[in-house]
Amino acid sequence: MIAATETSKKVWTEEELQSLPEDGFNHEVVNGELVRSPKNNFQHERICSRLLFALEMFNRQHRLGVVLGSSAGYWMFNRNCRAPDVSFIPKARLEKLRFSPTARNFFPGAPDLAVEILSPNNTRAEMDERLRDFFASGTQIAWLINPDTESVEVCRSLTQRRLVGPGGELDGEHLLPGFRYPINDLFKEWDWE
Repeated sequence: MIAATETSKKVWTEEELQSLPEDGFNHEVVNGELVRSPKNNFQHERICSRLLFALEMFNRQHRLGVVLGSSAGYWMFNRNCRAPDVSFIPKARLEKLRFSPTARNFFPGAPDLAVEILSPNNTRAEMDERLRDFFASGTQIAWLINPDTESVEVCRSLTQRRLVGPGGELDGEHLLPGFRYPINDLFKEWDWE
């Protein structure tokens, strides 16, 4: 008779994640495993900072919630800890959860808007797994930005997806009413052109 052994997943605590050394990697927890990904390249960060700045300026003007960058951790309902490149959480949700701006812990659930900027090594399966976590944990809209095709896949679920190409624009819809951002502006050579 062969004895079956059960392998248990490590349950990471917030304290363990926050105490990881600065080792040149971004860290997430996926299915109990610590996942390290390299720091992002210049193009990735330029796109990220442009969109983050535009969302933050719009949000400051309209006071709709909070815009965060890729260092913010989110506890998915399945205990994965994800960190999208850019995220937005509406004020009403923050107030309902009584989540303070001085909180030093990760957010319980996914952001309402999750933005991912694709890297050459990202696979469709990996991105679908991220989206599955996001939508199961509270995300309403996800933007997958593809620098290679200069397009954005706007996702409202794993199956409800729409590709917006060059000449199109990002739309804040009901989360950020009135926010519009030309997709071409994400990929401009330099801001001073």
